[in-house]
Amino acid sequence: MTKKSLLHLAIISLFLGVLHVAGGKASNSLLSEQARACSANLGLLPVAEGQVLSAPLDILSWNIQKASNRGWMEDLLMLGGESHITFIQEATLRAELGEVQLGGPLYQSFAPGYTTARDRTGVMTLSTHAPTMQCNFTRTEPWLGTPKAATVTEHALEGRDDRLLAINLHAVNFTFGLEDLQEQLRPLVELLITHRGPAILAGDFNTWSSARQRLIDQVLFQHGLEPLAFEPDLRTTVFGMALDHIYVRGLAAEYTEVIPVTSSDHNALRARLRLTM
Repeated sequence: MTKKSLLHLAIISLFLGVLHVAGGKASNSLLSEQARACSANLGLLPVAEGQVLSAPLDILSWNIQKASNRGWMEDLLMLGGESHITFIQEATLRAELGEVQLGGPLYQSFAPGYTTARDRTGVMTLSTHAPTMQCNFTRTEPWLGTPKAATVTEHALEGRDDRLLAINLHAVNFTFGLEDLQEQLRPLVELLITHRGPAILAGDFNTWSSARQRLIDQVLFQHGLEPLAFEPDLRTTVFGMALDHIYVRGLAAEYTEVIPVTSSDHNALRARLRLTM
């Protein structure tokens, strides 16, 4: 989201603040319940024959701005053609992303966020191998009432008993304070605590303030996740702060890059990862 859009949201929120009503505790309780149910299946569900990822892993993370601009499909084909796992934010079912051939058939794991009469958008994780598990989580924007989604997938790894946890996040955006962002992270942290293997958390974190960035860094560092660095750092920024990130645990980058695009208001992040644990 651009700086101009955030300023517009700030004005709107002054009028909508009174609508930020209770339901918060009920929503938090539901998310915790969903996290417990998801955690109970980690590492236990069967692996389909031949559906095992081998390292190094090529990954892509990109907010495609609802596939609303020309050239997005060509860019996705170019950027994600060799990716084992592709993390898409602001994915739209209208675009039929699962049908895009990024080097072969893909498995799609979709978590719906914002829904209209004509379309559903959210986050979608595309993978070359079938995940052994998928869980979805949704958190409502406090002022505008629009949902933001996260999808969690688990992937079997060649020659290993543990599995890879992959989390695709589109963080709540305009909030006063950090509570809503903290609550959105809470069920994901519960999964990271339970999961003992390598993990990737990628997406559009909407870290447009230093306070939001510190919160993300502190919470994830406590559970062994560290951010990948990009040089040159061409990530999309608002108020001078990068919005998109990839955090990893039990993995290290062989290379990282940011690819500037004109087909979205976010540049794309790409990395090759090797296992370290």
